[in-house]
Amino acid sequence: MASVTGADRPRKKIQRKRLAVAPYFVALLAVLAVLWVSALAGSGWKFPTPKLGLDLQGGLSMTLTAYQQGSDEPPSAETMEQARQIIENRVNSTGVSEPEVYVEGNENIVVNVAGDDIDEEALRDVGAPAELRFRIVTNSTMDTSALEEALAEETPTEEPTDAASETPTEEGSESPTAEGSETPTEETTSEDASGSGQAPTTEDEAATLDDVWAKVGADAAATAQALTAAPADEATMALLEPFGELSPEEVSLLPANVQFFVPQITCDQLDNRPPGAVQQADIEVVACSAPEPYSPDDPSLTVSYKYLLQPATVLGSDVTQADVGTDQANPNMFVVNVQFSSSGAENWGALTAENTGSQVAIVLDNEVVSAPTIQEASTNSTQISGDFTADDANQLADQLNFGSLPTTFVVETVNEVTATLGVDQLEAGMYAMLLGLILVFLYSMLYYRLMGFVVLGSLIVATAVLYPAIALLGSQVGLTLTLAGVAGFVVSIGITADSFIVYFERIKEEMAGGRSARSAIPRAWVRARRTILSANAISMISAVVLYILAIGPVRAFAFSLGISTIVDVMIVFLFTHPIAEWLSRGRVLNSRAMSGLHTKTAPVAGDAAAKG
Repeated sequence: MASVTGADRPRKKIQRKRLAVAPYFVALLAVLAVLWVSALAGSGWKFPTPKLGLDLQGGLSMTLTAYQQGSDEPPSAETMEQARQIIENRVNSTGVSEPEVYVEGNENIVVNVAGDDIDEEALRDVGAPAELRFRIVTNSTMDTSALEEALAEETPTEEPTDAASETPTEEGSESPTAEGSETPTEETTSEDASGSGQAPTTEDEAATLDDVWAKVGADAAATAQALTAAPADEATMALLEPFGELSPEEVSLLPANVQFFVPQITCDQLDNRPPGAVQQADIEVVACSAPEPYSPDDPSLTVSYKYLLQPATVLGSDVTQADVGTDQANPNMFVVNVQFSSSGAENWGALTAENTGSQVAIVLDNEVVSAPTIQEASTNSTQISGDFTADDANQLADQLNFGSLPTTFVVETVNEVTATLGVDQLEAGMYAMLLGLILVFLYSMLYYRLMGFVVLGSLIVATAVLYPAIALLGSQVGLTLTLAGVAGFVVSIGITADSFIVYFERIKEEMAGGRSARSAIPRAWVRARRTILSANAISMISAVVLYILAIGPVRAFAFSLGISTIVDVMIVFLFTHPIAEWLSRGRVLNSRAMSGLHTKTAPVAGDAAAKG
């Protein structure tokens, strides 16, 4: 009776394993159903396709380089990461799908956007500093240099006029932005070279400023620094001519009163100063408005307004919300409504109360967006108006909402990436993946024979799980498939094959001890699954570390490696082991010719009894 009882126990244990097979297949079918239905729904009930990355469908790649005026030191890593996040938010707000934004080196940020309908100008604008300043206007004048150049081209034989060198006239003050401006007094203008404007604060800049003074000449330098109004006499105008030959970089070093009162310094020079030329809030600066038509009859003839501006007490950081609206008086004109924080509202209230009747210039980066006259004191909000299109207004609102960049960037390169090379490489990658699958299958067939079909079935099911998962992630969270990602999937074939080999070798070891397939497979699974989980855990840790620490294409590789590892564990547990367990119920796995697992070793006593 004791021997009979011993023979019964293995039979009961195997029976329990048989009952556990069905739930695995049900769970696998449920996962497949959820993934495919979700992927189909995400693609509008069409066959789902993965979202391709920049290297596979083409697009634009832009490199932004950090620029810090007066410093050769690169920005800190924290500053670059903060800038990267702001730029990524701005790119996302333009409507493009899944941009790739990452820091490269110490001072570069790379923006990759896939697609063939990317607005290059909008992409360039995401690197704008978006430094907003509210500054009281001390003085303003019309800059007609662009108008004179246009007229000179039309009538090249005529003598050039002195319009650009005239003092502000009543005509100039009739413009919308000049209304309410006052003639500056000695108290509101700088008295020396270091008292205002972009006066140098380091020894290197001071030497550069000395070079600028030497370039224009001592007499011109002394005359320019003493100006409190634009000169009118021809002798002074002639003396100041060298200022018209200065580069924008040289102009940025001059004091604010020189930049404003010297007529030969034009808005073209001021607009092209290095980024951040008017960024410092606590000094006087000079900035220009955007060109506007001089005459409605000929929009090509434009003028700008040059402003001498007081230090800023209300900044972009005081803005809590910005949204687009239309002007109540002119519904066709777009405006940006700005809400201030509590401290910003307090500063804005003080500014408007103390300067009622004066102009306040709203300065974005180096440009005066608008300069309205303060009608009455206000606190919580204001309105930015200008010659905005709907896109311009939305872009400005986004920049204000996402915040200004912590440092200034210049667009280094914008390259159009074609998909021709990427498609060729994708085809090569797909061929490599197919070849890898075939080699794994052939190896399994030669070494494990019938179990090779289990490997093939497992790989097919893994593909059926992986494909809708990638397509679903692409439609829902913007995951893009890149060449690096394809490489990760190719590598994952080897990881999946390792899991099969570990399992099958454990079965062979059990069968080498004389056990039947029915008895060996449950015992082998207990030993193999620990090894499989450990190996996949290491792969997953590697993928996570790579994803966190790496940038660009390496992150795509890490992501595909990670998701493939998860799918591998799922398939081994929900398909490979259950199908092997199911096959062990028959006699085919005990056939030495068919399974490739059976050995000639005599069976153990328990197995012999089970067979009986």
